[in-house]
Amino acid sequence: MNKIEQDELYKYLNITKGLYLILDKNGNILFANEKVCNTVEVSFERIKKMNWIETFIPNDLKSYISNILNQIASKDMKLSEYVENEIVTIKGERKFISWKNSYIEEDGVVTKIICSGEDKTKSKEIEQYLEEKEERLKAIFDFSPLGIFITDKIGNMLEANLAFLNMLGYTKEEILGRTYVDITHDENIDLNEEQFNKLVDNEIGMYKLTKKYTRKDNELIWVNATVSTIKDQYNEVLYVLAIIEDITEMKNREEHIIAQRRYLHTIIDQNPNVIVVKDYEGKFILANQAIAKLYDTTVENMIGKKDEDFLLDKEAIAKKIEFNKNLMDTNETKIIYEDIEDKVSGKLRNFQSIKKPITDVSGEKQILIISNDITDIKETQKKLKENEEMLHHQSKMAAMGEMLENIAHQWRQPLSVITTSASSVRIHKELGTLTDDFLDEVLDAIVKSGTHLSQTIDDFRDFFKPNRKKVDFDITQCYQKAIFLVSSKLKNREIEIVENIENVSIYGFDNELIQVIMNLINNATDAIDDNKNLANKYIFINIYKDESNNAIFKILDNAGGIREDIKDKIFEPYFTTKHKSLGTGIGLYMSEEILVKHMNGEIKVKNKEFEYEGSSYRGAEFTLVIPIQENEG
Repeated sequence: MNKIEQDELYKYLNITKGLYLILDKNGNILFANEKVCNTVEVSFERIKKMNWIETFIPNDLKSYISNILNQIASKDMKLSEYVENEIVTIKGERKFISWKNSYIEEDGVVTKIICSGEDKTKSKEIEQYLEEKEERLKAIFDFSPLGIFITDKIGNMLEANLAFLNMLGYTKEEILGRTYVDITHDENIDLNEEQFNKLVDNEIGMYKLTKKYTRKDNELIWVNATVSTIKDQYNEVLYVLAIIEDITEMKNREEHIIAQRRYLHTIIDQNPNVIVVKDYEGKFILANQAIAKLYDTTVENMIGKKDEDFLLDKEAIAKKIEFNKNLMDTNETKIIYEDIEDKVSGKLRNFQSIKKPITDVSGEKQILIISNDITDIKETQKKLKENEEMLHHQSKMAAMGEMLENIAHQWRQPLSVITTSASSVRIHKELGTLTDDFLDEVLDAIVKSGTHLSQTIDDFRDFFKPNRKKVDFDITQCYQKAIFLVSSKLKNREIEIVENIENVSIYGFDNELIQVIMNLINNATDAIDDNKNLANKYIFINIYKDESNNAIFKILDNAGGIREDIKDKIFEPYFTTKHKSLGTGIGLYMSEEILVKHMNGEIKVKNKEFEYEGSSYRGAEFTLVIPIQENEG
């Protein structure tokens, strides 16, 4: 090839789109067209001084490319074969080139190697991207937590991932060849087939369905299925792709919540208390059977309506709505007492209602009302109050009977002195032996006895004075007054009182406590009197203050104790062990009422065995425990 032919060749190679490179057998660059110079970012003048292998071939490929050049120079390589390899630009950027080689020989010896190349860097990147994308898609398919399967247009399974196989309990070999119908629960088949047919006929692009599958072990699972198609370039459906989410656990939770709500609704509906929820304007959001029955309607008919749709007293209803609004505005919970008309009987019923402001899921103010019908309770309380008043009256009458007996004992001796003295004066007068000294002596005795009778009347009158104000008093003084009032009874029965008492001051009702102490002393006296075998008769009184700041009053007799089978009944109203003519059975009941209700104390009883002056005894011990209260005035 002469110089002119060579220049024409180089000129042609410069205007072609490909890369053209002419090397000698050692890889030195003899010619590089502009495409090559631009690719490796080196000028034409500079590149002609470089060795292609040493400058532009990566180190790991130098040996490989040198061998190829040697094979071409030796004519040992098929020139139709493409060689693909990376090159490195002068700035170190890697590019991928596809080469096809030929050579020029002179006198049978290869002198030049001609390399025709194409830059495939972009296409290689695209190819690599597609490979990576395919790998990612395969990884998504294989390792997705969602079940994925592919069917043909008839519905036969062609591919299924691990998640779907685990979901249904099949192996891949077992699932392939089955249709989606084979695993679909019977109740979902018709709808599923309708949607599937529309999909493969291109009437719809995709569909979603909540359905049930039947596992290999015949257990049912709930799934959300998203089904779409894979199409060709002509929009023809090739395959059907289904993505499956197992929602069995969520469905079970939903069913559990629904069951819980149904159960809660049943509890609310069957609750005998009125339970309602109203909005800010007073409309019923929730109502139960109790209020519906009261309003003579149904629960369904109440929702969305107000009280005024059922009741006539509009003014009272308006006040109630304003009251509820105020509670919702202040977020205040209150317990109130109100009357609600019973539409069936036309009577007002009494309710204790708790009203609590709440908010719904949207943040709207509402009020929860729970009302307890206390009509029967109030009527019972009224009857109990009447019974209690009757018991108090009977107790008072019994106490008066006891007092009259005690008065009789107190008056018997002074009256006897008076009558005896008067008789003596008459006899002496009739006999003519009445002297002034004797008359003075007799009159003095009559005056003393009269004074004693007057003092006794004052003492008993003080006891019966009504005193409903709490006062400061000493328990010992109450006890001594009680002893004085029953002293004649004790003396006649020859009962000895053994005292171990301290001064203990409390704040309360002194006359009521005297009544309690008298009742206990009288009971002990009667019990001792009933026991005919006692040689010695004792009542032990113990008064002190304990470590808990309580006043303690104990009374113990030696009458043998209370029978165990009746010990727990002695505080019941009308229970008595005495003959009907001797007792009403309300003394201990009223004593307990006074201690518990009026003085915040308690009364206890037990049988006790003890020794006194070398002898063993058994008796009933009553203990009064009264908290010591301070006078706040």
